[in-house]
Amino acid sequence: MSDYVIGIDLGTTHSAVYFLEKNKANEPSPSLQQLLIPQLSAAGQVVERPLLPSFVYYPHATEFLESDLQLPWGETSYILGQLARELGAKSSGRMVQSAKSWLCHSQVGPDEAVLPIDALEEVDKVSPAQVTESLLGHLVSAWNHAFPMSPMSQQEVVITVPASFDPAARTVTEQAAEKVGLRARLIEEPLAAFYAWLADQQDWQSQLTLGEQILVVDVGGGTTDLSLIQVTEESGALGLERIAVGRHILLGGDNMDMTLTYHLAGQLAQQGTQLEPWQISGLTQACRDAKERLLANPELTDASVVVPSRGRSIFNKSIKATLTQSDVQQLLIEGFFPAVSAGEQAQKIARSGISTINLDYESDPAITRHISEFIGQYQAKPTKVLLNGGVFNASPMVTSLSSRLSELLEGAQFTMLTPAHLDHAVAKGATYYAQVQANGGVKVKSGLAANYYIGVASPMPAIPGMPPPIDAICVAPFGLEEGSDEQMLPNEFSLVVGEPVHFRFFQSQKSEAEPLGKVISSFSLAQLNELNPLSIQLDEGHYAKGEMVRVYVTAQVTDLGLLLLQAHDTRSDLQWKIEFQVREG
Repeated sequence: MSDYVIGIDLGTTHSAVYFLEKNKANEPSPSLQQLLIPQLSAAGQVVERPLLPSFVYYPHATEFLESDLQLPWGETSYILGQLARELGAKSSGRMVQSAKSWLCHSQVGPDEAVLPIDALEEVDKVSPAQVTESLLGHLVSAWNHAFPMSPMSQQEVVITVPASFDPAARTVTEQAAEKVGLRARLIEEPLAAFYAWLADQQDWQSQLTLGEQILVVDVGGGTTDLSLIQVTEESGALGLERIAVGRHILLGGDNMDMTLTYHLAGQLAQQGTQLEPWQISGLTQACRDAKERLLANPELTDASVVVPSRGRSIFNKSIKATLTQSDVQQLLIEGFFPAVSAGEQAQKIARSGISTINLDYESDPAITRHISEFIGQYQAKPTKVLLNGGVFNASPMVTSLSSRLSELLEGAQFTMLTPAHLDHAVAKGATYYAQVQANGGVKVKSGLAANYYIGVASPMPAIPGMPPPIDAICVAPFGLEEGSDEQMLPNEFSLVVGEPVHFRFFQSQKSEAEPLGKVISSFSLAQLNELNPLSIQLDEGHYAKGEMVRVYVTAQVTDLGLLLLQAHDTRSDLQWKIEFQVREG
């Protein structure tokens, strides 16, 4: 039996862990605690910090002694956390950052070894999935070191993911958790932030009224997530339901840091100083620090930025630049939170015909335009707004967004909810959610935020140069709750067994449910978003390899957030399972 419920925020730039003793969960105001995470701060020096920077550094074989990389639970061949970020700022080709954002890449599979993108020849590349496993493994080791009698593998664990993560990215996250011994639930980050707000309220019903909508704006290090929660009525009492989720927007604090970096790099270039790639990495970290100082103190007019440099002489001249308050105001506040009109759409910019492999960054940096698009798409009328993410530690960002939202909502009144600690809210909310799941309490209903479809080959004669068309059949309608009873699709199908096959999945974020079994023809697939395919081989049983078996199909969403399709042989008791992660919190 577990002793604790644990929430893990596996963030793009930082990771955090909160927990609660189960025997204290029923106290009037249970105390959610934060785990201090051991990590290297210098060679041979270990510190405990509330946040673990989500950076991994792969050192040269002669760069450190084995004793330099000793953690409380043993030696490591790579470096995670504070020291990894600092070392990566001084050299290129050895550090991985933003690995989480790669899990949703449209062209790169999560198991492809592509990181670091700029890897030196001697550095073995790793996959986004491997980095996710490494980060989780460090957190598990930190917990087990602190609580050796209650290993994390025996506790109830919830891990946060972006609301816009596609099912394949969620599955990879769960698989990484399983590889480090965890059987974890997933929850969306904006929903976790809302649970953190609920955890801080003595009486949330007194602050919300029936029919109200709460807009959650979560600007993290790598992504912007938008969610809409509605106050409903359940058995005569107030309830909560998450009714909309925005698309995957690869836009966040990292973009802001890079904006300042390239601004200063451009200034230095005009002065005759061309920076090398490794110096850009160092400048980015320096800009991040300067940005935080300037935003925290609006009266500060400027902040010095030192660019790392190399030279044999101890008198080697360092490269300096200055970031001003006006730079921050113009580039960040006006650039990322500009005034936009109600209903304005995010801008699409034509892409280059050929480019290097990198993240699918959003072409429009205006977060307010993405919010406008979201509000228009779902005809949202929020009366409450909850902000989350370290970006909003800066009061000018909050003031600016509040003003822009007032314009977007055309003067309609709304209230800004007071968030929990912005850097820790997601992990804290995940823990509170785990407590609710274990002991009861207010639960935000969160059925599927989209209709999900599986691709089915249509029968047709062979035509030169044309592959068989694929229709999409709805197997999980919008709003379907986790733990629902299985439902049988109306048609029979043919299933290939005994050889590797690909299952294509599609998603439609219509805010109304499609009928189970509805067919979208191959000519209309453009209206759907195709997700990462699932490649598996189904056991052939007593059939021949590659044989087509007649089956009927049942579908349900399990308590673990898996879309479970079961294909039942029409001629025997054989059945095959196809699982796809569709958890929406």
